[in-house]
Amino acid sequence: MNMKSKILQIGLLAAALMSFASCNLDYAPENTLVDEKVYKTQKTAEAALLGAYVRLDIFLSGAPQDQNNYSNTGYTMLMGDMATDNIAIRPSATGFVAVQTSTFTSSEHDGLLASMWSWGYNAIDYANNIINKITEFGTFDENMKRQYIAEAKFIRAYVNFQLLCLYGDQALLGENDKEGIIIRTDAYNGYNPDDIASRSTNKDCWNFILNDLETDALPYLPDEVPSIANRVRANKTVAKALLSRIYLYKGTYTKNQEDLTKARDYAKEVIDTQGYTFPTSSSEYTSALFPSNEYTQSGSYPDPTTRSNEIIFFEASRIYTDNYPNGLSYYRKQSYYIPTSMKDLYDENDVRRTDLIWQGSKTDYANDVTTKKYSGGNYDDVLYIRMAEMKLTYAETLVRTSGSVSADAVQQLNDVHQRAYPTGQKPTLYKVSDFSSTDAFLREVLKERNRELAYEGHYRWDLMRTNNMLGDQTLGAIDKSKWNLPIPDYEIRISYGKLKQNTGYQE
Repeated sequence: MNMKSKILQIGLLAAALMSFASCNLDYAPENTLVDEKVYKTQKTAEAALLGAYVRLDIFLSGAPQDQNNYSNTGYTMLMGDMATDNIAIRPSATGFVAVQTSTFTSSEHDGLLASMWSWGYNAIDYANNIINKITEFGTFDENMKRQYIAEAKFIRAYVNFQLLCLYGDQALLGENDKEGIIIRTDAYNGYNPDDIASRSTNKDCWNFILNDLETDALPYLPDEVPSIANRVRANKTVAKALLSRIYLYKGTYTKNQEDLTKARDYAKEVIDTQGYTFPTSSSEYTSALFPSNEYTQSGSYPDPTTRSNEIIFFEASRIYTDNYPNGLSYYRKQSYYIPTSMKDLYDENDVRRTDLIWQGSKTDYANDVTTKKYSGGNYDDVLYIRMAEMKLTYAETLVRTSGSVSADAVQQLNDVHQRAYPTGQKPTLYKVSDFSSTDAFLREVLKERNRELAYEGHYRWDLMRTNNMLGDQTLGAIDKSKWNLPIPDYEIRISYGKLKQNTGYQE
């Protein structure tokens, strides 16, 4: 059994065992007897850990197989493109219109925003159980205990980071003293109006996330590079890649050289790690990065014959696409779609224009532009971290830390850009002399990030951290104080005033 199947089968079993602890947030977690049974042995503790990975997947990209319910979860990655020119909203989808324009009503607070918040903290609750209860009840090998706790802290850091991007009051704009998110380290014990947690400052949130990931998790994660199909759990390379992203997001707006240097160095370490590569054929997009994952009604889970070796961390075959076979399947075409202007981002010979961003056909909304990234037979892989992101991060941070455009930085940009063209149709290589300033180079890197990583959960955060350097019209129409999302109204109400609304949304 490969790791993907193991997580799907054991993780969902663990989730069921722990459901009354974390699925229903109105109930207290498991009692001491159950705790001891779940976390005592390596086998059961690992099952609980895999259940936490399932919760991470639910928060980031959607419900696991057999639990297809996008009304409750799976919007976190979507937020990476929402409120940008990458996504258009149909007027009837009022909740998404609110996100696109940052004009919310209380009911809209309590829908989409509340689901992302609650499922994020649900995943954190799972991680906290593992961290605390393996320490208390685990009787198995100490090295494995440390690894499982490190993986749980990786999960907690990843979720807290995404929550901070979503809800932290101008957290990506360098406002370190404003309020971020609630930092939770204990398992949920039921709602208690006399014990309402406060939001930590953005600064304290960044520090907590980095301490979890860099100090506590990284040293104890495995060094081994797993087979491509099994890159669904954290190892040292996955943690370094996520650290590179976090430091990039944290340091860009303020031009913090220490943060940007760390983003650069971690990206370089990932690029240089043996076992991962950056395949250069333009066929990589449809043959291995975004293959169609055919699913049979026999009950077996889809498993593409080929996956790209540039994949660092992903969710295997979880996005249900049967209802929307024309593409943009991860998203609901009745509510939101890709504007036709997206095709204009790509040159005529760029295979991403036709292979990844293409005109819909066949059935619903046939004239919409859509994306091959989520358009398999029934289930598609979801890519969380891959080498193209690291190469573009390295290019960007090389320039941001040196103050000049170097040949190495240009080479990283060329690697990603050139791959998108077939042999015989490749454009002229970029040269250092092509860029009149560092800003000119940085704008080209950001454009390439959008072309390459569109609909993988990056663009909105790239725009925010660079102060909308590309002049995105949708984000530009929103007051900067509302670039982050508001705290769900429900959370404010049940806190009896202890939680305050983000600055831009205060009446």
